[in-house]
Amino acid sequence: MLAAIAGAKDYVLLEFYCVADDAVGRHFAALLRRKAKEGVRVYFIYDSVGSIQTDRKYFLGLAAGGVRVAEFRPVIYWKPYWNWIKRDHRKTVCVDGRCAFVGGFNITEKDAPVSMGGRGWKDTQARVSGPVAAGLERLFWESWEASTRVGGSPEPSLSVPQFLPTGNKRASVVSASGIRNTRSIRRTYRYAIDQALDYIYITNAYFLPDKMVLRRLIEAARRGVDVRILGPKETDHPYVRWASWAIFGRLIKNGVRVYEWQGPILHSKTAVIDGIWSSVGSHNLDHRSLHYNLEVNVNVYDRGFGAAVARVFREDLKNSKQVTMADVRNRPFTAKAGSRLLYMFRSWG
Repeated sequence: MLAAIAGAKDYVLLEFYCVADDAVGRHFAALLRRKAKEGVRVYFIYDSVGSIQTDRKYFLGLAAGGVRVAEFRPVIYWKPYWNWIKRDHRKTVCVDGRCAFVGGFNITEKDAPVSMGGRGWKDTQARVSGPVAAGLERLFWESWEASTRVGGSPEPSLSVPQFLPTGNKRASVVSASGIRNTRSIRRTYRYAIDQALDYIYITNAYFLPDKMVLRRLIEAARRGVDVRILGPKETDHPYVRWASWAIFGRLIKNGVRVYEWQGPILHSKTAVIDGIWSSVGSHNLDHRSLHYNLEVNVNVYDRGFGAAVARVFREDLKNSKQVTMADVRNRPFTAKAGSRLLYMFRSWG
């Protein structure tokens, strides 16, 4: 992402849930200010809740350096809870109409690799070009119009440029961005799961699917599909992992294999089905991503890409522990009760 931004000639569009004023955040900020000084038009959207711990001076500094900055749904403390609910959870970068990035990375030390001084969270980002990049840009401008400008007057949006010819891989942009599209990502999951014949591999940081997805995964396992779910052991939201354990027994009993990643925090949101359908993006399989957040995934219909995603998944299993029915049954009563209670209130998070 840094290399693509450094090579920008015309414009850069960034949309991130969490931006931190740490070493990585300052590295991005310095680069963005430099590109703005070079005459590149830089637009930056951050989410008010996701970046709530970041001092506003960080974003004002970007604006003072020539970056057009916007805050998605600023937090107003005296307003009721609903003001906090709908958030921009996307993580995208678009550069010159040439390429775009979509996935789970935020601009923080936590997400950065150890080689950059980060904590090395496990995450996934996809680089795309052509019409898919154009689709991501259109979503960016929708978010821009719904956001509040920081440190300056409103700027007109850029016109969508002519993109390079379509490549040889089929892909689509699926988003959650309001009432019309609130369930489009889930619909693509449902359709792909229903068509599965061989395997379903899902890696998800916060695996709390609704009843429809849960039921279809179980039905797929019952008809002989190899269904495997990989989630985190260590997580930045432990209550989500506890709630997930409430459904592990049902999944395992019906033939779904569940694993927990044993390394640093897993934050990826990927899936691959039969090596034909793959998905990479920001969407967690939980209530918040389904109903409240702005999310975006890129679905790829290509055997080469699917084989790569499946290969990564199988490699990840080598550093994961399979959850068994004995593990589920042998948990202390208090842990079981806590998981049940958290699962009951999963839609409140």
